[in-house]
Amino acid sequence: MAITKIKVENLTVFEEMEMDIDANVNVIIGENGTGKTQLLKMIYASWIVENKIFEEIFKVKTNDLIRSKDFERSSVNILRDDESTFYKMCKGGWERKFYSTIDSAKKVHKIDAFIEKIVFIPAKDMLTHSPGFLSLIRERKMPFDETLVDIVSKASLPELREVPELAKNIMPKLEQVMGGIVVIENDEFFILKNDGQKVSFSVEAEGMKKIGLLWKLLMTGNIKEDTILLWDEPEANINPKLIPLLAKIILELGRNGVQIFLATHDYFLPKYIEVQSSDADKVAFHALYTTDHGVKCETDTKFAFLDENAIIDEKIKLYEAEIDKVMDNE
Repeated sequence: MAITKIKVENLTVFEEMEMDIDANVNVIIGENGTGKTQLLKMIYASWIVENKIFEEIFKVKTNDLIRSKDFERSSVNILRDDESTFYKMCKGGWERKFYSTIDSAKKVHKIDAFIEKIVFIPAKDMLTHSPGFLSLIRERKMPFDETLVDIVSKASLPELREVPELAKNIMPKLEQVMGGIVVIENDEFFILKNDGQKVSFSVEAEGMKKIGLLWKLLMTGNIKEDTILLWDEPEANINPKLIPLLAKIILELGRNGVQIFLATHDYFLPKYIEVQSSDADKVAFHALYTTDHGVKCETDTKFAFLDENAIIDEKIKLYEAEIDKVMDNE
């Protein structure tokens, strides 16, 4: 069920943007305000059934998502290798349509199954706030978008009895970094260290919490073959020494049938993904950039070959500034 194309028209920063996809690991870069997180949320929203899901995810009124007042032109079209999901704006809200190559009797089943196979990891840490969070959300209408609620729900599920085949090479690496495993007591997340000490997520290092969340999603079976993994700023709060490991894990997941879309501002993570990938790995880099006609997308299989590469541009500027300082001091 891999995604093969994304087209967004007249929404947020996108006037008309197309992203062709032929990779398991997709790295999305771009300056602030080019819609990286918005694009991940649009992919996530395209398999949730509720009519007002865009409002639930973006937490703004539908009208505020429209770039211009030409409502009839506003749409999100996500193509997969077996069917397309199409959201179009209409007077009553968002109208959702499916175009499928499979028979109608199987279509509903496959769509429902796919909803369970999409995971959005936000940049914000939510597991620290898990005690009582889900019950509060159910009882009262709180201003949290659906992606934040969903990640707590997924991470709170019980672990599988056995380590999934996909995760067998990954789990030991995560447990070595954490120095233990993740446990839950009374809705609170802890890292149970190898020496028996329990460290609450509320006092644990931010990077360890991100590793712990990944461990939990693998052990609960939320990340498995055919999963679409949307990861916003995976490098955030991670010690640079762990970036090579993170890149290896991302590539390992891609090799095992997980299609990944990650948004990043980091230089090292895309470069390590590029350097550590083999010829058999299907990796693509997508640069979002601003034009007079909204944000557009440039795609290449090599990170350094992107013309619209704000990350490398800033690295070059820093290098030039260092050279100028050395020259001025001579």
